[in-house]
Amino acid sequence: MENKKTKLLFGMVAFVALLIVAVFVYNHFVDSEGSSENLVSIGEEDNPIVATDFVMTNEQNEEVQLSGFFGKPIVLNFWATWCPSCVAESPYFEKLYQEMGDEVHFIKVNLLDGQRETRARVDDYMINNDYHFPVYFDITGEGAANYGVRSIPFSIFIDANGYVVGAAQGTLDEAGLRQGIRMAQ
Repeated sequence: MENKKTKLLFGMVAFVALLIVAVFVYNHFVDSEGSSENLVSIGEEDNPIVATDFVMTNEQNEEVQLSGFFGKPIVLNFWATWCPSCVAESPYFEKLYQEMGDEVHFIKVNLLDGQRETRARVDDYMINNDYHFPVYFDITGEGAANYGVRSIPFSIFIDANGYVVGAAQGTLDEAGLRQGIRMAQ
């Protein structure tokens, strides 16, 4: 009887320890306060990963495909205005868009759902913050599904040939965003 209680107690302690580690890892990778720590290199020179194409809608309500942007490095970022981490990284996207917008495609894909995130809310956000980076809309959820987006912000760095070279789950600061762009150049 004592042996069963000891095993049960040990199992419970191990479970709690595992839970604590899981929460720590989750918080580190998903909710990190902006850095390059959450940026990872993807693909290898001899085994490149082709960026998955999808259709999105631009600000003029025209459908465009991701592959239409190949030819320059791409920063593909999934975001929403209700997401505090997305809001936190937006100034860095604006700064680098102003600085590098001719050399790099900044594709900020808003996860528009018509309820929590509306076009009017996005338009107000852009105007109120004086942001000029281009916004695209993933109305069908195809892009988010293709890239396995489970939480936002989520950024993918794609080189000019259409190969994924890096990704970041969570907030990127200016240094992290610059590092991802360098990976794609």
